[in-house]
Amino acid sequence: MSVKSPARRQAALEAVLGRYMNECALRGPVHAFDAVGSTMDEAAALARAGSPEGTLIFALRQSAGRGRQGRTWASPEGGAYFSIILRPGRPAAEIPQLSLVAGLSVAEGLRQLTRLYPSIRWPNDVLLNGKKLAGILVEAREGAVIVGVGVNVAAAPADVADIATSVADVFQPPLSPQQVAGAIWRRFSVWYDQWTREGFAPIREALRAAMGHFGQPVHITAGTQRYEGTAQDLDERGRLVVRLDSGLMRAFDVGEVALLS
Repeated sequence: MSVKSPARRQAALEAVLGRYMNECALRGPVHAFDAVGSTMDEAAALARAGSPEGTLIFALRQSAGRGRQGRTWASPEGGAYFSIILRPGRPAAEIPQLSLVAGLSVAEGLRQLTRLYPSIRWPNDVLLNGKKLAGILVEAREGAVIVGVGVNVAAAPADVADIATSVADVFQPPLSPQQVAGAIWRRFSVWYDQWTREGFAPIREALRAAMGHFGQPVHITAGTQRYEGTAQDLDERGRLVVRLDSGLMRAFDVGEVALLS
């Protein structure tokens, strides 16, 4: 049996992903790879060259994937790693909301494929059974906005298995990374269109059922400060509203959230 050349494998990946995109309002060129350093960096280079909104960069493995605040995002083979080039017309102050737009899309896409119910941990994580299943990164680069998504499909990275999970850990038969990316893409196309037309209000309403920590005691690390309280809601800007233990209601626009045990 002949082995496909890298070019033929890439063409096959792009063809599969392109079929998913053809069903959606948001679509553009597809660039798919067995492996890259970072799909975010590939997307930035394409954005600089003028690639249009809806361009998708997909990889089965990343050697230099990253998460928020410059953290490393382990990206072993078998995951779905992709970045989307966007050129939204909304104010710059609203761009961070796209992390929650993407989180909602990941949760809904996986629910449609698996009938599982992932939850969203503000501002950029998707969890299943309390463990991290997917992460999201949003960056303004090269005159565009780039949304990156990483989903553990076949397995969670071995070095974080105690706090991470994968689709394959909880669902059979196995799903391909292309299936997972396609399902997320379809939901993102819908929600991104609504966000560009109507703003955050419809996203906020849809998110409430998926936020896993509302009503729960949490601690929030924001810079060098640590706060404790009870997560209440998202405000109209996508900030997390917390009733602090002092009784004060505070809306956080940045921070790391963890449930208090």
